[in-house]
Amino acid sequence: MRENRLKIYYCVVAFVSILLTIFSTQAATNDEQSVEPRLLIKNWKTDSGSAVFFVKSQRLPMVDVAIDVDAGSRWDPSGLEGLASVVGRMLLKGHKSGEKIISEEQVGEFFVENSVIRAVNVSRDKASISLRFLNEPDVVESLGNFLGDVFTNPLFDESILARQKSRSSIALRESLTRPQQLALRNLWDKMYPEHPYGRSLTEQSLKNISRTELQTFFQRFWTPERITVSIVGDITEKQLRPFLRKLTSGESKQLKVKNEDNPETQKFQYKKMLPPVIYPSAETVTISHPAEQSHIWIGAPMLARHQIQDIFPFFVANYILGGSGFGSRLTTEVREKRGLSYSVFSGFSLLKQKGPFFIGLQTGKKSTALALKVVQETLTDFVKNGPNQIELEKAKTGLIGGFALKLDSNKKALMNLSQIAYYELPLDYLDEWVDRIAAVTREDVKRVLKTYFVSENMQTVIIGK
Repeated sequence: MRENRLKIYYCVVAFVSILLTIFSTQAATNDEQSVEPRLLIKNWKTDSGSAVFFVKSQRLPMVDVAIDVDAGSRWDPSGLEGLASVVGRMLLKGHKSGEKIISEEQVGEFFVENSVIRAVNVSRDKASISLRFLNEPDVVESLGNFLGDVFTNPLFDESILARQKSRSSIALRESLTRPQQLALRNLWDKMYPEHPYGRSLTEQSLKNISRTELQTFFQRFWTPERITVSIVGDITEKQLRPFLRKLTSGESKQLKVKNEDNPETQKFQYKKMLPPVIYPSAETVTISHPAEQSHIWIGAPMLARHQIQDIFPFFVANYILGGSGFGSRLTTEVREKRGLSYSVFSGFSLLKQKGPFFIGLQTGKKSTALALKVVQETLTDFVKNGPNQIELEKAKTGLIGGFALKLDSNKKALMNLSQIAYYELPLDYLDEWVDRIAAVTREDVKRVLKTYFVSENMQTVIIGK
C-alpha cells in the first residue's frame, strides 16, 4: 500500500514538473518572441566622445548593454601578453568612490542587490562588459554612478592581482596539455608571425604583469573616445543620457599624467598604431602528443570585418565548404565517403584587421596523411571550380532560413548591434543582410575563393602524429 502511495506521489511530482516546464517554456517564448529583422537604430556621441547605439525594445522590462572598448589583447606590449585580459578581469574587483574604497565583496553585493547580471570578456580586438538590468529609474541611476566610479578609479588591488595571476598560470599549464588548445595556439602564431594577433599568454609574460602595468594600460586604452556603448531595451533616450554621461565621463585622465613618465612603464613598448597583417609562406608544423587521435588545423588570414562586399559571398562559400555540417563538401569527402573523421568543419573569425579562416578535424594517427590530403584536394577543387548551382541555392536558403534566429531575443539583437557599433558597419547592415545573401552568385563565390584562398599562405598544424 505504502509503495503504491509513493508511486502515485512520484507520478504527481513528475506531472507537475512537466507542467511547470511547459509553462516556463511558453512564458519564455512569449517574452522572447522573434523580432522583425529591421532594427531602428539611433546613434550619437556623448560629450566625452563615446559612440552610442540604441534600439528601443518593449518586449521585456529589461535593458541590455554592451560596453566595448578598443582595449583587446592586440594592444598588449610584447612581453606583457595577457595584460589586457587581466585588466578586464580586475576592473570589477574593487574601486574608489570619492574617498571611499569599494571592495571586491561590495562590488558583488551591489550587483546582487540591484539584480544586475554582468559578464566581462576580452578578445583580440576588444574588451567587453555586458550588463542586463531592470528598467527601473533607481537601478539605472545607481548603475550609472557605480560604473562611473569603476571607470574612473579602479583599485587593481595587489593581493587580488596575485590571485588572478596564479589562476591564469594554472589554467595556462592545463591548456597546454590539451591538443586542441595546443594546435590553435601554434596556428595563430604561424598565421600572424609579425602581428599581435599571433601572440599568446606565457608564464613569463604573466610574471611581468604588475599593478603599474595594469594602471598604465587602463589609462592609455580605457578612454572615452575608445568606448562604444550598445543598448537594447525598454528605456528612453532621456533616461539613457545621464546614465551614459556618468559612465563615460573620462575623469581618470589625471592619473594618466601621473604615470606617463614613470620609469617602470618604459620597460615595455605600448603601441599607438598596429602593423598591417602580412601573409606568411605556407608551413606545416607537427607536434608530438600522446592523444589517441591527430588534431589537424589549417588556416590563414583572410578578411577584416568591414569588408562588406566580400563578406557575403564568403558566408556562402564557407557554408558550402564546411560550415553547414552534414551536406558540406568537407563532411561528404572526409567523413561520409572515407570515414576518416567524426567531425570536420570550416569557419572564420572577422576582426578589425584581417581575421583568419580555419579548417579543423580529428583523425586516427595512422590516417593523418590521408585525411590531410583529402582536405587539401577538396579545398583545391573548390577554389578552382567554385560551387555548383544546387550547392549555391542550398547554401543561400540555409543562411537566409537561419537569419531570424540572429534577432529572436534582446540578447541576440544586442550582440548584432554591438558588432555594427564597434566595427563601424552600415546601420542598415542587418536590414540588407537577407538581400545581400540572396544576391550572391556563383561568380561572386568563385571570385572570393580565388582572391583569398591562396595555398601558398595556408598554415597547417598537426598535433599528435
